[in-house]
Amino acid sequence: MEEQSHGYFEQALSNFTKDFAYGGAIRHLVDHGYTVDRIIKEFNYPISRESIEKTVNQYLAEKERKNSKK
Repeated sequence: MEEQSHGYFEQALSNFTKDFAYGGAIRHLVDHGYTVDRIIKEFNYPISRESIEKTVNQYLAEKERKNSKK
């Protein structure tokens, strides 16, 4: 059980670190019309495509939820 908790903590810490380091920049680029492919092509972020896609998709879903509440 302790190993599972440790793995969960490591993953949560990794996600937090990536979001802190790159999340704001990626969300800013999405607001300016950038796609995942364009972000990857034009910027040299040391994170995986999967992480960038996850950040973009979560942000777009969050924006959609906020807009649907208006």
